[in-house]
Amino acid sequence: MGLLEMLAKRGSGLGGMTGQYFLRFAGWDAFILSRDVVACCCARRASSLGKASTKDLRNAQAAFAGWRKETGLSFTQLSRICAMSTGDNMDAATLAARTGGGEE
Repeated sequence: MGLLEMLAKRGSGLGGMTGQYFLRFAGWDAFILSRDVVACCCARRASSLGKASTKDLRNAQAAFAGWRKETGLSFTQLSRICAMSTGDNMDAATLAARTGGGEE
């Protein structure tokens, strides 16, 4: 969480979700605390994640570190699994059509 805290303090506009997405797209092995990931963490009692306080973020990091140790998967993979296991999910064709990846 130290890197996210530093980005939030020193990086213009890199607080909150923006910093998480920046790290992921820059190639850093990072989890993203989207609504679905937070719901997944809460459902597994890994974290309360109310207002995304520093304590909540550290709890989420500890949960992801435990899952990584247990499974051998990266933070990125675990985050995506959480995101796809909770909330509304769409089939591949719908996703492709909504993101412009479908055939014309």
